[in-house]
Amino acid sequence: MAKRNIRAKAKSAVGVAKQKTQEVQAKLNKAARQDKLLHKTLTPKKTTTKKEKSAQKHKKLIKRFVEMKKELKEEHARKNREKTKVIGDLKPLRDDLPSLGDIYKLVKSQKREKIGESTLPAESEPLSAKEKIKKKRIECVNKVQSFERLIKDKKFKRNPREVIANHIRNRYQAMEEDDME
Repeated sequence: MAKRNIRAKAKSAVGVAKQKTQEVQAKLNKAARQDKLLHKTLTPKKTTTKKEKSAQKHKKLIKRFVEMKKELKEEHARKNREKTKVIGDLKPLRDDLPSLGDIYKLVKSQKREKIGESTLPAESEPLSAKEKIKKKRIECVNKVQSFERLIKDKKFKRNPREVIANHIRNRYQAMEEDDME
């Protein structure tokens, strides 16, 4: 009986040793296969499951629907703008018009030219640094005060676009009147 136990233990020890050598061999073979694969492709293949593929397709489809819906909205908005009486589609016109900043600079430069023509040469002496700073400070304060008045204005709060449009119309009329004189 003791001989049988020894034989069984020996068999199991041999089996364990065989199993470990097979595992080591499998690891070596796997590493060798990986090296061969890496030579063929720089990155190992990414396996995606059927679930992941369907999720990606779903995302693409949703994205395409969103884009189509956005295009339809833009088309409807363009058609509605075209339907407005007399005016038609204003978006291209608005894009082509100069900004308010450009108009403001234009008006300022024209005023400076007129002031420069009317003043006497004796008055156009160069200002000292302190006087320049003082002048800029006064201009900044005036701008801030005008913006504060504009923000507090009830008409501007109700319809800012209309107020700005009226302001621009008045500026152009004033410029035309000055040109005629």
